Amino acid sequence: MANDSYVGDNRWIPQGQSADDAGKLIWSTKSINELMLALDQGYRPSVSMPFYEGKQFLRRGNIVFEWTDAEITEMAKCAHDIVYFAEKYAVVMTDNGVQQVKLRDYQKQMLRDFQHNRFNIVLASRQMGKTVTASIFNAWYLTFNFDKTTLLLANKSESTKEIIDKAKIVLENLPFFMKPGIIKYDVMNVRADNGCRLVGQSTTAKSGIGFTIHNLYLDEFAHIHPTIVDSFYENVYPTLSASKISRINITSTPNGFNKFYEIYADAEKGNNEYKATRIDWWQHPDRDDAWYKRELGNLGSEDSFNRQYGNEFTSSSSLLLSPGTMKNIRSNAQIFKWYDFEEFDNIHIDTKGYLGFSPDFDPEDAGNSQKYFMFSVDIAEGNGGDHSVINMFEVEPMEDIDIENFISPGAMYDFFKLNQVGVFRSNEHPIEDFAKILYTLALDIFNSENTKLIIEYNTYGSILLQYLSTVFPGRNDFEDEMVLRFKHRHDSKVLKPGIRLKSDNKSVFCQNFKKQIELNKIKINDIVTVQEASLFGVLRNNSYGAQMGHDDIIMTAVTATEFFGTTDYADYVEELLDIIDHDKVKLMEKILYKDNTEQGDLQFDIYDLL
Repeated sequence: MANDSYVGDNRWIPQGQSADDAGKLIWSTKSINELMLALDQGYRPSVSMPFYEGKQFLRRGNIVFEWTDAEITEMAKCAHDIVYFAEKYAVVMTDNGVQQVKLRDYQKQMLRDFQHNRFNIVLASRQMGKTVTASIFNAWYLTFNFDKTTLLLANKSESTKEIIDKAKIVLENLPFFMKPGIIKYDVMNVRADNGCRLVGQSTTAKSGIGFTIHNLYLDEFAHIHPTIVDSFYENVYPTLSASKISRINITSTPNGFNKFYEIYADAEKGNNEYKATRIDWWQHPDRDDAWYKRELGNLGSEDSFNRQYGNEFTSSSSLLLSPGTMKNIRSNAQIFKWYDFEEFDNIHIDTKGYLGFSPDFDPEDAGNSQKYFMFSVDIAEGNGGDHSVINMFEVEPMEDIDIENFISPGAMYDFFKLNQVGVFRSNEHPIEDFAKILYTLALDIFNSENTKLIIEYNTYGSILLQYLSTVFPGRNDFEDEMVLRFKHRHDSKVLKPGIRLKSDNKSVFCQNFKKQIELNKIKINDIVTVQEASLFGVLRNNSYGAQMGHDDIIMTAVTATEFFGTTDYADYVEELLDIIDHDKVKLMEKILYKDNTEQGDLQFDIYDLL
């Protein structure tokens, strides 16, 4: 620091300015840094401090500040891109103190949604960082706006204070040139010299009355008492929705069928303006199968785990699968992993984040001539609505314990199962790209001779069949025989490609799925599929569907069970009986013939029962 920055008696003024200028100083990052150094060295400033109430981590309101060109560019970049702002400047409190935030993928998406969508609702498992993410947004909103009021509400005043404190940590650790000037800095009220406010309240029926709200954040919305939250929402929503710039961001864990459930369920169906986001426990990079089993043991029961982490709203009475069945399914649930198949690089279609395989599945087995597979396929438009799904199953012998416990087997084929090994799920890929992905999987990666397709025959299903035979001209080897044929009407005598789900057969299909999964003849392993299964049941119109969220994957599992009634399944079993472990075949025969002897020595050929 140059000597001319100092005045006698250990007093200090910025370089190039005199004590007479003390009331009209123009501050900059350079002079702020000089002041901080002078204070560290024991000098007393001869100027009005640029800090709010002497707090060096807060900028005082209405000081004159001169930004450099680089600082102006940086602020513009942060104002435009909230993820850039968060990753470079946002800090959070951790067990090791204040640290730079490390955003997970779902947090980045949550921030982008909050920035670009006026209405957002987030269903999130516990301890996923949703409140921290929302606090970063609220700090960003206060910093880069003018004359806007943010209202923060939670189910308890302590929770609201915690949310404000998280936003304050972000504000306090911004570089000085980016900090908003502070006019007021109370426990529940922050006011900046850009006209923006951050106000916290506990939720009551009259919260928010008395001032204009531009940005409303509702934390743990599902846990606010219904008599309060219903009245509050009905009063405040019309005011915000009438404005073209106001916004509402809602986050919560589930808590039964309440206002939060209603808004979220309608958002999932596209019946309101909210962007619905679901954040499940397995999306956290530090949570794997081992974490799941450890937490399950610590909490003592599946129900307790689901209440804390499972994102479940519903009761078991209306679900297709019983709690006992779901417990067994969840015990084997896995987070499916993406494999970088070079075949997808060749067609220039990104599958990362959409395609996953069981950790137990060896990708080399896909092309194995002694492995047999069935893909259950449902195609949507690919415009952000319903998901297109390829649900991949391997035909395998059942476990010995399941063979031994099988009640009244009729033939050897009873002892084989469909084991879920892979899932592709996307609502972003158009139909032609989806056809290319399905073709690449079924004919280039898997052995097409040993792979069959069940395709739900709807509007887009017929288009998909056309695409499958026309994609990759010059090397297209698709044959219609890959697609299994079914009756499209109950009274039809003709089998047609694909399977048709209608109101008069959907219930039958679902009940068959329930039966097969209870017999362990179909095994679902993917954690997302399991989650859909846990919320699949009878709806108010007595049809089956997702009581919350999506059911695209689980419905392909439902249609997959129709494979058991085909001659192709029987053919696969015949082939497998010649190559599987001899001891397992002997066990099958023992159980089959023992049971048949007890019934009068009845025996069935495998084709007789089809």
